[in-house]
Amino acid sequence: MTNKLTYFIARSSMFGIGFFLIFQNAGKDAWISILLGTLLGLIILYIYNKIKQQLNNNSLEDNLKNTFLGKIYIIILILFYLYLMIITLMLLPLFVNSFYLTTTPKILVNIPFLILAIYITFKGKSNIENLSKLLCIFSLIIILFFAISLTGYLDFNNLIPVFTNGTNNIIECALIYASLTSIPQIITINYSNDFKNTIKDYLLSSLTIFTIIFFTVIAMGEPLLKIYSFPEYTVLRQIKILNFIENIENISAFIWYFDLFIMLATLTNNLKNALPKKYNLIYFYLLIFIILIVSSLLIGGNYVYIINIVYIYPISLFIFFIIFLSLLIYLKYKNKTSVKN
Repeated sequence: MTNKLTYFIARSSMFGIGFFLIFQNAGKDAWISILLGTLLGLIILYIYNKIKQQLNNNSLEDNLKNTFLGKIYIIILILFYLYLMIITLMLLPLFVNSFYLTTTPKILVNIPFLILAIYITFKGKSNIENLSKLLCIFSLIIILFFAISLTGYLDFNNLIPVFTNGTNNIIECALIYASLTSIPQIITINYSNDFKNTIKDYLLSSLTIFTIIFFTVIAMGEPLLKIYSFPEYTVLRQIKILNFIENIENISAFIWYFDLFIMLATLTNNLKNALPKKYNLIYFYLLIFIILIVSSLLIGGNYVYIINIVYIYPISLFIFFIIFLSLLIYLKYKNKTSVKN
């Protein structure tokens, strides 16, 4: 069983951002956007595979560190890692403060999460890969459990009529889905997984996301989809087992914690490896501290900042993707030059 990093990275940005944006724009037609977005995401993964083929079994940083332009790309990658870390550490306390520890400072929510990610980082990337395999099994079991639990609350009339939210909105949400689930996958490029398994894991992730969106739509209905910030979580509150066991939606929170944690652990590991070897730990801990302060205090403490970041997040990812496209061109040129010499 290969690592399941692709599965978790694809899911990590959906919670709190992807579901919110797609439900807001596509409403009950969101499931159509997921199908279209998955196809677009596969194209992006294909491009990343072409980048990986140019690495000749070396890490991305090792292929870039010997040239000036390559070092510029490493700086861009570091900025990308830091940006995704801010997003992750923004989402975690946002969810926890909304449903559980409503008065707990955001920085106190993030610190244990971040410490554990750093601990895993120093155990090596193989530990992150092995952890992803284990957590993937639990994630699938939980998703399947809640899908079955919701079957008694489904109303398929909530699906019709189709295409009521406009073709443009559906296509826009497909682009949002593709950007959130596939563009961050470049952070997995240094890990052991071939293209075939990457595609399988991405499709598995898309299947779980489709299941969540589909069941949320038919169990909740369009008006409520656009009211709640976390409709994919709120819909589970109506579940009762044996008519007296309630509040089991709290169990579902584990799948989101798994997604965010694997994302964060992968990013911290990549960040450490991308930084210069000299004074590596100083740079590493300094950047981690800055990210913690920015995400918990500067951004996390201002809802206006959060909502603005949520809306520009897909656009930011596409800007980075354009840069990564130029990276593919650069690596091809670099390899061709090396062969001639």
